[in-house]
Amino acid sequence: MEKPFLATPPDWGIDEHFYISGELLTYYWDWEIVKFEETIFDCNSGGVPHKHAMDVMIARHR
Repeated sequence: MEKPFLATPPDWGIDEHFYISGELLTYYWDWEIVKFEETIFDCNSGGVPHKHAMDVMIARHR
């Protein structure tokens, strides 16, 4: 997820896409959202410490 205060992860590929905050919700506007949270976590992939942002959603189709 795109966060202006986080640097682009060093393992990011040019064919990958950053979602914007809350974008996932727009694809499921007619579903019941059971849980939605946004989190930032530490990562050390490729041996370079950095952070990632992600949305976690649990939804139920009505």
